[in-house]
Amino acid sequence: MSDTLITIGLYVAYIAFFIAIATLIFFPFYNLIKEGFGKSKGSLLYIGILAAILVIAYLISPAEQGAFYTKMGVGAGTSKLIGAGLISTYIVGASLVVILLYSVVSKWFK
Repeated sequence: MSDTLITIGLYVAYIAFFIAIATLIFFPFYNLIKEGFGKSKGSLLYIGILAAILVIAYLISPAEQGAFYTKMGVGAGTSKLIGAGLISTYIVGASLVVILLYSVVSKWFK
């Protein structure tokens, strides 16, 4: 009895998760089309920058497989995606630190 309740709860959680993801994807595009592209230049610029970071990270990511990856059954393509995720995280994190430092220093001189 409790196993079926847990299974039902997991299915409900999965459905709610996918509805939330669909909503996160749908509504920004809906507002973009509704308000027009002119008001959304900044958002489109940031989306483009993020896409460029992801592409660059994927291109420079190595597809190496060490002993751990081989043991865990990770292929070369998956290894490249993992590396791209790590590199893009490092790039975004470093850029956030630079932006934060610039913001603090610029406030000192105002």
